[in-house]
Amino acid sequence: MTQSSGPMGRLQGKCALITGAGSGIGYAIAKLFVEQGAHVAAITYRSETFERWMGVQGVIPIQADITKLDDIDRMVRQAQNEMGRIDALCNVAGINDLCHPLLDTSDERWDAVLDLDLKAPFRICRAVLPGMMARGGGAIVNVGSYAAVRGNHGPSYTAAKAGLTGLSRSIAVAYAKHGIRCNVLDPGGVRTEIGAHSGGDYHPQGMAMFRDIVTGFPVPWICDPADIAPTALFLCSDDARHVNGAVVAVDGGMSAC
Repeated sequence: MTQSSGPMGRLQGKCALITGAGSGIGYAIAKLFVEQGAHVAAITYRSETFERWMGVQGVIPIQADITKLDDIDRMVRQAQNEMGRIDALCNVAGINDLCHPLLDTSDERWDAVLDLDLKAPFRICRAVLPGMMARGGGAIVNVGSYAAVRGNHGPSYTAAKAGLTGLSRSIAVAYAKHGIRCNVLDPGGVRTEIGAHSGGDYHPQGMAMFRDIVTGFPVPWICDPADIAPTALFLCSDDARHVNGAVVAVDGGMSAC
C-alpha cells in the first residue's frame, strides 16, 4: 500500500485519525483514506494489529486503549504533533453485546459496551474538537449501527449506538459555525471479527431471535468492510461539505425492512 500522490486523491493533503484501524471496518477506512491521499493516524489496540501498519507510507500507527482517558489524550496529542493537525476523525472501534437480552445483561457487560461504543467517541471528539475549531473546520464520522434504529439486538449495544446518534447530532449543531461537520454512518451486517473481540459467546436465545428476523429480509444485508469505507470517504471529503448531522445507512436496505 502506498500513499496516493496524484491530483485525484479525494483526501489529498488531509490528516485523519481513525480508531479501530487494526481490522474490519476501521482497517478498510484507513486503507482507503491513505490510497486517496490522506495522512492517517491508525489507532489500534492489539499489538499484532499495530504491527501491520508499521512502515506503511502515509500512516502513523498508534497503539492505545481508548477506554482510558490518558491513552486518548496521548494518541490525539501524538497525532497532532506528528501530522500537524487532524482534519478528519472516524470513530470506528467498538464491540457488541453478543445479543444478550436485558435479563441476562450484567453491569459489567453494559459498562464494557457503553465505555467503548459511546463514552470513548465522546471523549475523542472532545479532545479533537479544539484543534478543528482553531483551524476553522473538520469532519467527524461516528460509526453507529443498524441496531440503533431497531430492537433486535441486546440493550447495551442498542443503547450505545442510539446514544452515538444523539451525541453526533449535538456536535453537528453546536459546532457547525466553526466549519465542523459530524455525521453517523450506520452499517448493517458486516463480515468482521467484532464477535471475537466482544468477550465471550453469542447468547443462544438472543442470537436465535436476531437470526429469525434478519434472515427473512429480502435484501442483501451482509457485506464486507470495503463496502462501508467509501461512504466514510465521502463524508470526510469536501464533496460532503453540506452534509451535517446526517445518519447514513449503509446496510443494503436492512433499516427499510
